[in-house]
Amino acid sequence: MRRTAAALGVCATALVAAVVPGSWTGTAAAATSGATDVTFSVGGQEGPLELVVPGTAPMIWTNGRGDVSGAVAVSGVRDRRSGANRSVTVSASISDFTNGTTTIPKSAVTYTATGETMGFVSTGPQALGSTRAVVGIARHNWPDVTFMWTPSLRIDVSDGVTMGNYSATLTHSAV
Repeated sequence: MRRTAAALGVCATALVAAVVPGSWTGTAAAATSGATDVTFSVGGQEGPLELVVPGTAPMIWTNGRGDVSGAVAVSGVRDRRSGANRSVTVSASISDFTNGTTTIPKSAVTYTATGETMGFVSTGPQALGSTRAVVGIARHNWPDVTFMWTPSLRIDVSDGVTMGNYSATLTHSAV
């Protein structure tokens, strides 16, 4: 019996030495202090203008009509800049429409901003033969505000076009 107990004692000591980490057995030193970087951000009043526009805007042409008309999804601009009497102007431009073989010139496109919010004002219908201001606000003092509007497009196809799927890129910019 003594041999069995002695053998078990040696095995138990070996097992404890293998399972217990070195720091517990006194072979390594542990840190007694540590540092954590803590950061935070304060939002508003020192930020940029942020423009939000939809990724796509499918439109449908109705047989017999001389134009394609439709609304693009709601767009918006957030103004987090500091200072008083700030102004925001949003401009729009568009590329020519093409179906790969036929082109509808960008000058055939009229843009109208509708449903403006928070004092944003439409400049009225604008032919997009070149970049045009389409909506904006002058001299606002709000520290963090989002203005929204709904772009409406009218594409004149009265000169006739070939059948096909047409596409163009509508670009907005805010200053």
